[in-house]
Amino acid sequence: MIKALVSKGNRKLPKSTWIFNSGSATNCPSRELGLCQAGNDCYALKAEKQYPKVLPYRERQFQLTQTVEPKDFAAQLIAESNRAYKNPMKAFRFNEAGDFFNQSQVNWFASVCKALKSNKVKCYGYTARTDLDLTGLLAVASVNVSNDKSNWITKGANRFKMVLEASGKNRACAGDCRICNICQTFTGKTIEVVKH
Repeated sequence: MIKALVSKGNRKLPKSTWIFNSGSATNCPSRELGLCQAGNDCYALKAEKQYPKVLPYRERQFQLTQTVEPKDFAAQLIAESNRAYKNPMKAFRFNEAGDFFNQSQVNWFASVCKALKSNKVKCYGYTARTDLDLTGLLAVASVNVSNDKSNWITKGANRFKMVLEASGKNRACAGDCRICNICQTFTGKTIEVVKH
């Protein structure tokens, strides 16, 4: 089941980056709470509307976070990676779509990333849930926050800022993770992503 709910890369990510979401963009708590900078312009939301299989897939990912212990999830990911002839997992990306629903889910991902980090897998992801405690997650993953609330950038998170055009004052998202890894490696920086 876990194998079917973890995607391996996409057209902008290497296949050695495995992706898992805390939920769907349709039911994203950050948009409902007014924390998300993208709102209804969210590219993940567009995919869920355009492709009928995407929303149920991401909802199944959410359900898995509610029913599987994080240590069991991480162990299965590691076992799957060890069996992978091509593209074993080098990076684990969380929240390509959706966001954490509560502190328990943040802690679940922190536990997963802790286990993966001990197996030399780089963990990174995105959140607008600056109202939750990200401290445990920051200890084991690169976290890119998408609003200025609660000043998580001073605690090691990156500020992932949506802009209409790059200012030239900060690093800019290349839009292709096959040629850039600033979201995985930088801490405490502002990264501008041009709205698309």
